[in-house]
Amino acid sequence: MKTKLVIALLIGIFLTNILNAQDIDRYRHVPKPPKIDDFRFPLLPSTKIQNSPMDLIYQVNFNLKLRDNVNLDCSKFYPQTTNPYLPNGYPVVVMCHGYGDRKETLQNFAIAQAQYGYVVYTFSMRGQGNSGGQSNLISDTEADDLIELINYVRQDTITHGDTSKILVMGGSQGGLIPTKASIRGMKVNSMITALTSPSFASNWIENGCVKMTLLWSLSYTPDSVKYNAQTTKIYNWLYNTGTKNGSWDSIAKYMPIARDFQNNISQIRTPILIENSWQDYFFSPVGNMNAIPQYPVKNMAYFGAVVGHGGDVSDSENQWHMNFFNDWFYYFLWGIDNGLFTTRPSYHYALTTYPRVGNYWGFVHDSTAVFPPAGYTNTRLYFCDGNKLSTATVNSKVKEKFFNNYVLQKNISMQTIVDEEFAGTTFNTQFKKDTIYFESAPLAASVKMFGVPRLTLKYHSDANICQYNLQVSEVLPSGQSNMTFRMNYTDRKYTKNATKTTTFDGTADGHIYQAGSKIRIVVTNLDTYWHDTAFLHTNPFVLPVLEKSKNYVVFNNTYIDLPLKNVTLSPLTQNIFREDETTTAENNSESNVTSLYQNSPNPFNPATSIKFAIPQGYNGNVTLKIYDITGKLVQQLVNQNMAGGVHEVTWNADKYSSGIYFYRLTAGSFTDIKKMMLIK
Repeated sequence: MKTKLVIALLIGIFLTNILNAQDIDRYRHVPKPPKIDDFRFPLLPSTKIQNSPMDLIYQVNFNLKLRDNVNLDCSKFYPQTTNPYLPNGYPVVVMCHGYGDRKETLQNFAIAQAQYGYVVYTFSMRGQGNSGGQSNLISDTEADDLIELINYVRQDTITHGDTSKILVMGGSQGGLIPTKASIRGMKVNSMITALTSPSFASNWIENGCVKMTLLWSLSYTPDSVKYNAQTTKIYNWLYNTGTKNGSWDSIAKYMPIARDFQNNISQIRTPILIENSWQDYFFSPVGNMNAIPQYPVKNMAYFGAVVGHGGDVSDSENQWHMNFFNDWFYYFLWGIDNGLFTTRPSYHYALTTYPRVGNYWGFVHDSTAVFPPAGYTNTRLYFCDGNKLSTATVNSKVKEKFFNNYVLQKNISMQTIVDEEFAGTTFNTQFKKDTIYFESAPLAASVKMFGVPRLTLKYHSDANICQYNLQVSEVLPSGQSNMTFRMNYTDRKYTKNATKTTTFDGTADGHIYQAGSKIRIVVTNLDTYWHDTAFLHTNPFVLPVLEKSKNYVVFNNTYIDLPLKNVTLSPLTQNIFREDETTTAENNSESNVTSLYQNSPNPFNPATSIKFAIPQGYNGNVTLKIYDITGKLVQQLVNQNMAGGVHEVTWNADKYSSGIYFYRLTAGSFTDIKKMMLIK
């Protein structure tokens, strides 16, 4: 039994180590797509007795001729001897690779797993590796191929496999195809799937936007993927989506066909284990979160830290994954009643939280016997004047705010800026990022979020196509800020200068906002963020619009609904936010206290105001200096005698680059320093 435990634990590594740091670093410098759907399986450590019969493994490579005469390149790995303790044969595992990959990636892992008493099958999917045919980008066609392979496995008596115990596993394409195959009649014992979504094709193009990862997935060279005519057309259409007269309607029509399966969940007949990452650059977890109540079979799910598709890494969650997979294998392949569905929760999730370690969030594990977990209700925050998010509407003279979509050249080519990875000479001279932001008061207490945020946006634009990209971050009292989730919307049926209202979902998220932190929402024309670079390099999350415009956000009628836990705000009997720090500082000035206030707006582009208070009766020298992050003096804004009172100075940073700056006030013996952020 010890050997079974080891193999099951190591299968946990199989899916949680989809893309290691070495792979990311290797790919981040290439202008063409990385193998973002690539699986790199570690060679299993040896715990078997030397020279035992299980050391002797047959590897047989074979071609399976499919219904349309396409040859599927396959391999099988199995022990040379039978096991008297397994009279029905060895359990069978079928491994499915990620998109643009091939069966050879799985060879070492398959051999090692076979040495622990399994029959293992691998294959290269249609149009990939050395298999024939052409890829239809993760569709029913590939699912039917898998069904034919499973039928072959059921009749394969040479391997000593127990065909009543077949498990199919994989991530991304490798998890999507088995799920689709189950809907279409595949009969196996169970499935393990990671980084999938029943609406994955629509998720690539949701809310009128095109994710960079879809373009990458259609950009492999023929040695990795051979595309069919339809997927080639979709690839060509993608380059026209920067303008209204592109090929968006064709993409929206054909992408979901034979790919999405959210309407067929009730037809699944195979017990399924599902895993999703909050930071997935391909598919939001929302698809599987919505599907869970519809599954007619035994199922378990996890949302949180799953490595692959850009997901964050967590050592503690990796250890939990190993036990999760181990229990699943015991129950379904070894027939051990370990209480998997009777004594423990079926649904697990890990909430991201500060402190961050390197480029990754920390995680706090939680679980629930019902899904979705109880206690999370929507909290509404309104966009208001003064760059504020408020729990109630605020009347003000200023009713809206705009950001620019700077496109200097009328016919800038999407192909050119994609080839330059949105960082080359053409892009930098012809396109400019612009942002506006909104920020809540500090949180009075720690608050949990789990679920799908929803935005109601009232807007207008002076162009015939407009895009709104929102990045939602937690800002610590120290000023440190990190994005937790994003929301993207492109109106491709817009009439110039019309005022419209729309509602759309963001990426699903699980996060713990700390007491004293603020919630910040940045609205921008180019969805790039500093910690995206490990996966996207200099590319944006979604392809931008290439029409010059001013895009307006209308206050009060624009609001975000956040699924927060144990918060009551209707009526306002409990306020999750404490008094704003600026108001507190200004009140201090009335008590004859020297104070330096936080600049506003912050972040800013290119100008910001800095206020400070000097006690009544003071009449001496005051200095206000700006420093960059290295401590170098950038500019001296004030150096003169000043009387008591509240003073305000504007700093125009138009000639300075984006980054963190510090401002220092000195008045007599008083000195204070605060941090601010310039984002261009």
